[in-house]
Amino acid sequence: MKAPSTSSNANVGLKGEVAVVSGASQGIGLAVALRFARAGADVWAVARSEPKGKDVVEQLKQAGAIDARCFLADLSRKDDVLRVADEIKAAAGEKGVEYLIQTQGGPAGPNDSAPGMDPHFAVQVFSRVLLAHALRHTVTRSSVAVAVAGMGSKTFDVNDITLDRLKASRGSSMMTIFTISARDATVIDAAWKELAKDSTPGLQYLHLFPGRVRTHGLANSGYSAPLVWASWLSGLVMSSTTEEYAEIPFFLAANREGRELVAKEGGHWNNKLGKLSPAPCAEDDATRRAIWDWLLEKMAA
Repeated sequence: MKAPSTSSNANVGLKGEVAVVSGASQGIGLAVALRFARAGADVWAVARSEPKGKDVVEQLKQAGAIDARCFLADLSRKDDVLRVADEIKAAAGEKGVEYLIQTQGGPAGPNDSAPGMDPHFAVQVFSRVLLAHALRHTVTRSSVAVAVAGMGSKTFDVNDITLDRLKASRGSSMMTIFTISARDATVIDAAWKELAKDSTPGLQYLHLFPGRVRTHGLANSGYSAPLVWASWLSGLVMSSTTEEYAEIPFFLAANREGRELVAKEGGHWNNKLGKLSPAPCAEDDATRRAIWDWLLEKMAA
């Protein structure tokens, strides 16, 4: 299939619609929030820092969002995720919100070797699932995870979702980091498939892989300065800007052409609007259900 063009985004107007963007204080999240604001949407950012949150609100207003807000939350904390979900539901009322775009987190860091639900998993995966689950009857058009789509596992140990055994044997090796990414993709895909069964009718679930985008993700994840600089230099040639990438989730979530494409081809896409396949293990009923049961247990605990 020839990749579609996002050129029609320029004609999309979203006046009166609401986009909730988590991780909106910087990087991809800020660019996505501003893109929705420029289309006339009201944008509600979710950020951890109050000073950054205030700055984001001012930028959103300048970009065209009449109702720009920031909800403060530390998305590594379950109680904070649930609290901010309640605040969003109260603000949305019966109308709901049209879009939820989650961009929080980043790549697995060199120190993500703690047992149990480490900080990376808590933010990159669990907070996405928890927030999407809490807002499944509030969001009406698109629930989007900008994460690690297309990297899922062919095999999956449902008894080691936190990868404790792997961490104990391999520590923070690169092989472990690749395995973490495959685990993340599989869990999100499994959750998105299950969430679709119990959500607002017509709500589309998207899992988007951003590819190489010029952000501070590696630095924020604790990698060494030489690796960060090497990645940044190569990224000048090989990556896109956050503003360029923001057109992709905007197209698939808010553009009529993109939504029709999702309805026809599914909700897994890369940064070039190439179609991706969901994680193979998430397509297996028994594996997906085991993952979902584990997530439900953690969400209820």
